Amino acid sequence: SEHIANFSTKMADGDELAKNVKIPDEHAEKFGHLLIQDIEGRIKPINTQSLEILRKVYKKDKFHGLSADKWFISLQLDPAYWVNAPMIEVGEKGGDRLKKITNANEDGYTSLMNLIDPKTTRFKLDKAYNEAFSRKPSERSKFDEEVIKVTERFNILDQTAKGYQLKIIPVQNDPSERWTSWIYQTQENPVEIDTMALGMVSVYFNMVSKGIENGDWTPADNAVDYIDKYQHKWGKNVVPSPTKVEIEVLYNKFNVFFYIMIAYCTVGGVLMILSFIQLFSESKILHRIINVCLGLLVVIFIIQAAGLGVRWYLTGHAPWSNGYEAIVFISWISVLAGLLLYKNRNAFIPTTGAMVAVIMMGFAHGGSMLDPQITPLVPVLKSYWLIVHVAIIVSSYGFFGLSAILGVFSLIIMMIKPNKKIEISLKEMTYVSEMSLTIGIYLLAVGTFLGGMWANESWGRYWSWDPKETWAFVSVIVYAVVLHMRLVPGLRGKFAFNVAAMWAIWTVVMTYFGVNYYLSGLHSYAAGDPIPIPFWVPATAVAMLMLSVAAWYLQHKVYHVKDKAE
Repeated sequence: SEHIANFSTKMADGDELAKNVKIPDEHAEKFGHLLIQDIEGRIKPINTQSLEILRKVYKKDKFHGLSADKWFISLQLDPAYWVNAPMIEVGEKGGDRLKKITNANEDGYTSLMNLIDPKTTRFKLDKAYNEAFSRKPSERSKFDEEVIKVTERFNILDQTAKGYQLKIIPVQNDPSERWTSWIYQTQENPVEIDTMALGMVSVYFNMVSKGIENGDWTPADNAVDYIDKYQHKWGKNVVPSPTKVEIEVLYNKFNVFFYIMIAYCTVGGVLMILSFIQLFSESKILHRIINVCLGLLVVIFIIQAAGLGVRWYLTGHAPWSNGYEAIVFISWISVLAGLLLYKNRNAFIPTTGAMVAVIMMGFAHGGSMLDPQITPLVPVLKSYWLIVHVAIIVSSYGFFGLSAILGVFSLIIMMIKPNKKIEISLKEMTYVSEMSLTIGIYLLAVGTFLGGMWANESWGRYWSWDPKETWAFVSVIVYAVVLHMRLVPGLRGKFAFNVAAMWAIWTVVMTYFGVNYYLSGLHSYAAGDPIPIPFWVPATAVAMLMLSVAAWYLQHKVYHVKDKAE
């Protein structure tokens, strides 16, 4: 208590902290290639671990320009140097009340010391966290949600600073292939010291201290080499190949899917503008610009495919086994669908694929429910059915997404005073949307059938009306109705079809997200207590309703267009 009371609670300047870390890039990179075992048992480069921790705590890849590896080394070397660093994010959801409790700065960051009561040495949010955690997720306020998140960030940073995350030493002849840090916890004792690990880690950090003092980093490099050899000797059964380590470090450096999202947004946005211009004018220059954009879209698509392939290689399993990977894969399928169904120079079709990718990848990188971290495959998914069943199911979502956004664009076009080009474009988009729905429903039906076969192998029955199974069946029925509307008098025509195609996507949203987080079942992550409904759900529904009404009113009441079935 006296020791903590002696620490200042005034937050340090982040720029100054980062500037004073004197670790060469070459050594930081060498250290980042060392291997470490995470909490789930995966062996990975320290570069991956340091990035994941920094992203979870600070929400960025660098701390004031300081790389994650340099920050990680400095934190392990001198934890006291970082106790006042403004690096624990306090989100806006907590409001002014949480910022006041945590003494967060104007940028929304607080420090480890600011979250510890100097009088009691206890975590300041301990009581608020227990109260928030005891409530059902649906009953938690935004303040409660942010308290839980800040507590998680504090614990991660605290455990890292204390050395518990530095599991870089393989335990000799351990049948479970366990790696350890110099300090660890057991059920009997919260603090245990591994003397062998402590010796190796101490030597390394002593050499780092000397390197900072005299500028000679050869001893520190040699210490890294010694640990690396030790890892390959005693962890030879689980260590990845040097090639895989190098590829993972490069994968981390490029953050490929985030920049692909930006690229899709840029190219797709330009294509969308050009597509609307194309409705009113024709020129060779316009077509050339569109073709250049389409070429760029193909290049981005190929890069994304390569990124998925790299992630497959790194994880050792198909890259659609968790929420983040599935979203990225769906976005890739949507672009593929737009490119495959592109016809008659109608740029709206590939544009739609890019826009679906932007929406999906934006959700993947902007939501707190999806974690881009590479994780081991859970036992139930270790089956060839993961490649077959899941790939087919999520591929159908890409085609359904394409049809839904085509419906949105079609309704927007219906709000424009019609001319011959608009009518032709609208007709083509409706045809393509119908083709996309047809492909999607075939994929969904086949994937659901194959899922029954997987269920029989895993659980001894083909069908049990599990929520995921039920909603997959509902999706098939709904899309079957949409495709057969042209046969029903009164429901024929482009307006009715596009409205239905747009609204039908909610069955997919419910099947993929709703079941996972709101219903209990064999396929879900919920435990019976649903989380609050995100704001984007009612906001999107209201926007779709307004678009539907506006398109109907302008087309039928203002322009007096007769919507005939084609």
